[in-house]
Amino acid sequence: MIKMEDVYKKLGQQQVLAGISLTIAEGEIVVVMGPSGTGKTVLLKHLNGLLHPDRGRVFIDGVDISRLNDEDLLEVRKRMGYLFQEGALYDFMDVFDNVAFPLREHTDWSEEKIADRVHEVLEMVDLHEVDRKLPSELSGGMKKRVGLARAIVLGAKILLCDEPTTGLDSIHSRDISKLIRAVARKIKATTVITSHDIANSFRIADRLVLINDGHISAMGTKEDMDSNPDPFVREFMHA
Repeated sequence: MIKMEDVYKKLGQQQVLAGISLTIAEGEIVVVMGPSGTGKTVLLKHLNGLLHPDRGRVFIDGVDISRLNDEDLLEVRKRMGYLFQEGALYDFMDVFDNVAFPLREHTDWSEEKIADRVHEVLEMVDLHEVDRKLPSELSGGMKKRVGLARAIVLGAKILLCDEPTTGLDSIHSRDISKLIRAVARKIKATTVITSHDIANSFRIADRLVLINDGHISAMGTKEDMDSNPDPFVREFMHA
């Protein structure tokens, strides 16, 4: 389970998060939406300890990660996968080595076992015969799939995705959204996704969270959001 309690975060002179409280159940898929610059990515980075709150606490499975030392935080992060906006693949590594990298860094597995696992997760994201391609040889959608494979290769129980449809056309945005949901369900991962893509957020989410000016403006299912009378919520949802 993921829990944020009254989290505040200021970056420079800007108050980015201003009292965020949010609980996400095990296995739930939650999409955090909001206009650009409202703190979606900042919120996500608090969940894996890349940022620490100025006030408030962040719990992962009952552990306040904002109080952990680097060594203990690393152990928590090994149970998490992070899909970056642009995939964040190593340009000098082929697909196989990009996906294998976390296994080589954090396990003592044999190369044979690593190869089996890499091919297993590439199959899971519908990539075939791309092992030796470099990132520069891949389409935008394929890069996202490789990034997703790398995010889950260690057996992630928490999956964090930062704007996964950015840079994709509507068809590929739909496909990567459906794939993330399918993979999250298959591996039973608690999943948090940031997005400004309303249509795909509706497709993928069990629950939606809308933030604005550092606060949660609304939270609930698609039906809850559609029926919310708040002017900002209605304007955002029907933009």
